[in-house]
Amino acid sequence: MRSLPAQRRPPVAADRSGNVVLEFALALPILVLLLVGLIDLGNFGLQKSAMLQGARAGAQYGIVVYSGVNSASTSDSANVNSTAQTATGLTGVTATNTLFCECVSGTTVACTTTCGSGQTLKHYVRVNTTKSFNSVLSVATLNFGGYGSWTPPTSVSASVTMIVP
Repeated sequence: MRSLPAQRRPPVAADRSGNVVLEFALALPILVLLLVGLIDLGNFGLQKSAMLQGARAGAQYGIVVYSGVNSASTSDSANVNSTAQTATGLTGVTATNTLFCECVSGTTVACTTTCGSGQTLKHYVRVNTTKSFNSVLSVATLNFGGYGSWTPPTSVSASVTMIVP
């Protein structure tokens, strides 16, 4: 009876047992960069949504406060700003509001004047909210060589304009 030949060990070039670890090590930096970018984008989107909600709440409050009023008082303006800041649910938010008027033709005029030839004077309130944005990345700009560069945003802002009935 013939004996089976002894198992020979394959040559080193044919040994593929470490390929998975090597490929993972090469792909890991790219995957981490994508994950950090997604986290940063999600954080920016959430803050942008909160800023928009705050500006909307401030403008809605401004409609109530400024309804039928030709000029805003300091306390009314401060209350509109405070409402916008609080409605965001974020810290470090600054809010500003302006009351402006225009005629039906689209011409911006002072709120104390009247429009000519029977045009209606329309009152608007605009609320702007702004907050600084801290990126997950601590660098100011990422350089990708010949492929370009990316600079993370430094602030988040939103603006809402509503007509005062």
